[in-house]
Amino acid sequence: MTTGPHKDAVGAGGALGNAQLVALGAALASDPMSGVALFEPGGNVLWANPQLSKMFRGPDASPAQSIGRRLKEIYPEVFANEVVSVIDQCAATGKPALMRTIWRGEQLYTWMQPFRPENTNGVQVLAISRKVRGDENARDLFPMVEFEKFDTKVIDLGPLDVLSTRELEVLSLLGQGLSAAEIATALHRSVKTINTHRESIGKKLKIDDRVKLAVIAQRAGLRLADATRQRT
Repeated sequence: MTTGPHKDAVGAGGALGNAQLVALGAALASDPMSGVALFEPGGNVLWANPQLSKMFRGPDASPAQSIGRRLKEIYPEVFANEVVSVIDQCAATGKPALMRTIWRGEQLYTWMQPFRPENTNGVQVLAISRKVRGDENARDLFPMVEFEKFDTKVIDLGPLDVLSTRELEVLSLLGQGLSAAEIATALHRSVKTINTHRESIGKKLKIDDRVKLAVIAQRAGLRLADATRQRT
């Protein structure tokens, strides 16, 4: 694994030439499950596909609203600064990174791969975002690749933003399949208190089915630590 900026994109299988990157980008751009963007250091958006725009900015968003702008102009400053720091680190070290966040109430993993386009002196970073349910282990997803893993400190809970910190903790453990008694033990509360929180969660989200609540928690990839992260 190299330690400086790459001449080409480098992954577990070796280097990719510019033509291969173009073909790869075209394939990913049409993948309805993948959001794809290309950045310069500093967070300048060179290109993005419609899927990424919708993931991060909503169903009516389009790439034209982001291309040619800096991330700090598009997203809340604290969140944008976090993303830019990962982009800049990738560009400086030549090493890929995996960033996990919760955005609009869903868990997103974004793989960032630095590369140096042909006939240029600069380094760019290719970012590929996917929605991932549950508490996936990043090392299991990419066992053969050396990379840095980051969890953003700032999250966008979307419809879950109506919940209190304690309610988010309860919901995260519901998503892991724990019973009320097990949640009570984990949070050092009584079963009655946990059931009260669960009822409150159901009223706020207008869902009174435990299984459906667990699905929502899994979609957000909720972990206990997420309950205390900074919200947008």
